[in-house]
Amino acid sequence: MELLRCENLTKIYGQGINQTVALNHVSFSVEKGEFVSIIGPSGSGKSTLLHLIGGVDRPSEGKVMVGGEDIYGLSENKLAIFRRRYIGLVYQFYNLIPVLNVEENIVLPHLLDGRKMDEERLDQIVDYLGLSDRRDHLPSELSGGQQQRVSIGRALFTHPSLLLCDEPTGNLDRKSSEDIVQLLREANRTMRQTLILITHDEKIALQSDRMIYIEDGRIVSDERIQKA
Repeated sequence: MELLRCENLTKIYGQGINQTVALNHVSFSVEKGEFVSIIGPSGSGKSTLLHLIGGVDRPSEGKVMVGGEDIYGLSENKLAIFRRRYIGLVYQFYNLIPVLNVEENIVLPHLLDGRKMDEERLDQIVDYLGLSDRRDHLPSELSGGQQQRVSIGRALFTHPSLLLCDEPTGNLDRKSSEDIVQLLREANRTMRQTLILITHDEKIALQSDRMIYIEDGRIVSDERIQKA
C-alpha cells in the first residue's frame, strides 16, 4: 500500500543570479513498511528532500502526499500537528535537551502535544533501545551512540507513519554506526516502521530495501537492493 508520494518536488532558493535549484522536479513513491535509502554527494539535495517530506520546509513547486493527503494543502497549525503526530525525525546531532534524562527526552514531544503518557510504550521503547539501565541518565552521561538511540526512541514513541533519518550515523564511529543501522533495520522489520534514511555511505544504503541516488537535485537512479 502506498504511504508516500512525491510529485514534481522542486525547491528554489534566492532569485536572479543568486538563484539556486536545490531540488528539481523529483517524483517517487514509498510503500508502507518499506526501507528506502537516499544517497548522493554533499549538496545534492538529499536533506532538502527529507525536509520537504517531513513538512519542515515548503516546496517551491510540487506535492507531498502522505496517506493520500497533500500535506502542503494543510494550514500551518494543522501541518504542525501533522509533523508532531505522523513524522519521526532523527538528525546527525541528536538534538536532545541537556537537562532532561533519557525518559524525559523520549516522551517530551508526546507530552507537548497534550497527549496522555503511555508508560507501557515507554518501557517497550527503552527496552528496545537497550537503555533500561540508563533511563535516569542525562545526555552528557551517555556515549554518542546512546544519545542517538535516545533520539531514535523519541522519534518512534508516537508510532509515526514515517521515520525520517538525516545522516544518523554521521557523527559516530564505525561500531556505533553499525549498531544504529541495525537498530533502524529492526524497527523496520519488527515494527513495520516505514523508514527513509539519508546517507552518503553506500555500505549503509545497501542495507535498505531500495536505494535512490540523487545528484544536482535530480533522481539519477532508483533501484531495488538484491539481498544475498
